Amino acid sequence: MLQQVELYSALGKAEQNDLFTKLGKIYANLPQTSCTGCATCCNWGSPPAFFIEYLNLYRYVRDNLKENWPDILKKSTEYFYLELVDTNQKCSFLSEDNRCSVYEVRPFTCRSYGLLSKEDFETGDRGLKKLAQKFKEEYDLTLPDEIINYELPWCDKVVSGQRSYIKKSTLAGLAAQIGTLDYPFFPQELVDQEGTLLPYPVHLMNTVLGTGTRARKIKVMKQFVDGGSKELLNGFVEKASSYRF
Repeated sequence: MLQQVELYSALGKAEQNDLFTKLGKIYANLPQTSCTGCATCCNWGSPPAFFIEYLNLYRYVRDNLKENWPDILKKSTEYFYLELVDTNQKCSFLSEDNRCSVYEVRPFTCRSYGLLSKEDFETGDRGLKKLAQKFKEEYDLTLPDEIINYELPWCDKVVSGQRSYIKKSTLAGLAAQIGTLDYPFFPQELVDQEGTLLPYPVHLMNTVLGTGTRARKIKVMKQFVDGGSKELLNGFVEKASSYRF
């Protein structure tokens, strides 16, 4: 949500206040897990992350995955513009062999997936039906039914060291604790309304292309829906590719 100059100021503030250490301690409340690596959750899309988690991911990529940076930028730019119209969009950090390239610093959403019982698990209304209606009425843009109606399935392939499911209220409490780490950067009201809980590509594009990226999104989406063209998108991909740490 911040451009580069502000971003590095935020990174400095986070390090000075030990926010990454505090984030790690919150993560430590979750049990160690393993899974079959089917990547169903990763193919669903890019998981939402609090701003402090975005900072954590950003510095991890900067320090450890520089060789992957062009690919991450390309995937993130495409995801940002096409997430609502292209069913092929997936997490920017998913490798060709279905592995997570940032597993060590994956956000809370990823860490907690598979820890709820089937009874407690529910994706809830993602609000896409109302959003689809808005896009149709205001922009004459029809979102694909596959995206509007998709629900992330409950996962029974996660093996937890705790050997029991976690209560939904417990996960909500831990998520709220992570949210408080965003208070130094944004108004508390915005954080409490989950205004800083955004997919990684959204955070990244606001840094790379600026906050005006949303204004251009509709044109890119319409061009893709109307004829499958990525001409406008490719221009933004090229612009993003020039970004350096």
